[in-house]
Amino acid sequence: MAAAEGMSLRAYLAQLSETLLTPAEQARAALKEWTGYAPSPAEERALDSEPDRRLARAAAR
Repeated sequence: MAAAEGMSLRAYLAQLSETLLTPAEQARAALKEWTGYAPSPAEERALDSEPDRRLARAAAR
């Protein structure tokens, strides 16, 4: 396929890797598609820290 595109294998793989989504990106895309919800980076950080906050609160009791 790389040769058919007139590219080296390394260049072809680099180009291909730029078009693939990471698992986290796939999850975000699925969430947006299914629910319309697309959290901002700040919302993601807040959601990621929520379990730690709840555990700390429970441990303080």
